[in-house]
Amino acid sequence: MLKYNVLDSSGGRKIHKGEKVNIGGAVIFLAFLTSYIIAMPQISQHDSIDLMIVFIAIISCIVIVGIRDDMNSLTAKNKLIIEIIAIMFLCAIGIRIDNLYGFLGIYSLPNWISYSITIFFYIVILNTYNLIDGIDGQSATQALSVFVPLLIFFALIVPDKTSVNSFGSIYFWSIVCVSIIGAIIGFLKFNWEPSRVFMGDTGSISIGMILASVMIAAIQYNGAYGEGILILGFPVKSNIGVITSLFFIPLADTLRVFSHRILKGHSPLEPDKSHIHHYLLRTGASHAESALIVLSFSIIISTIGIIASTILDDNIFIPLLILLYILYVYTLSSVTKSRIKTMKKKRLCQMKLN
Repeated sequence: MLKYNVLDSSGGRKIHKGEKVNIGGAVIFLAFLTSYIIAMPQISQHDSIDLMIVFIAIISCIVIVGIRDDMNSLTAKNKLIIEIIAIMFLCAIGIRIDNLYGFLGIYSLPNWISYSITIFFYIVILNTYNLIDGIDGQSATQALSVFVPLLIFFALIVPDKTSVNSFGSIYFWSIVCVSIIGAIIGFLKFNWEPSRVFMGDTGSISIGMILASVMIAAIQYNGAYGEGILILGFPVKSNIGVITSLFFIPLADTLRVFSHRILKGHSPLEPDKSHIHHYLLRTGASHAESALIVLSFSIIISTIGIIASTILDDNIFIPLLILLYILYVYTLSSVTKSRIKTMKKKRLCQMKLN
């Protein structure tokens, strides 16, 4: 393993102890691929087998890039170029944001705008998912908190509405969700504190790519059939906002961290210890406790977002998400500072007693 540089050592910014295998993402993909292949005969009854193969081939290429990066780090520029090429292939087979469904009065998008927005969306999700992979169990639990609701969403679509003018039927996307959920749950057993393996870039960029693809498909289906999808007996009115709210905490935290770095005069991509899980660790929480706290926040926000989607359309929903982001930043800063001050006082009292 040392020969192929697949061990992640502690030290520097890294907060784990000892050496851990860092290509667990390859195992996740193999489990996902196995389920996907087994389900292909069922999928082929509703979708073109050629397109199914193209999709998995693109994800496979991303996995190879991830393994290469884990073994011998690629430059950020080269990795970004490869990711954009892969995303453009996904756009070409129909996995793209081609309609805003009335947000800001905008509906169908020209191809060049559709491709640009889709590439930006993928890059944001990929980088956000990669950045939350900082403590044991967090990236896996956050992925599950999005894939599970999306699987339920596809299950709520009535059977006769099985496809939109894009890539993949609801059967295809349901199989993708089930396959990746099973693979991640199996991996989580070995990634929970104390972890024995990390997913590495192999896992973060491949799961991130699948996650972004499923989110885009959900936006397309929600826009096409939202009024026919009932939640607690009410039709869904929000298309983009409700899907985005499922990944709100990671997105909000990444935006907060990038803004913080820029305000300090640093590059937004310069690593530091300012993510939400770092704050939680500094307050005395363990890796498992921190991952569960962040997961709880995500579930609460997602639940509120899903309920709100039956009342508000995107023109109100998305501005409310922005206000929620501001509240999130303020609350996180205030609570963390208060908790750290309390811990310092306790240490001082203990020192005086000793």
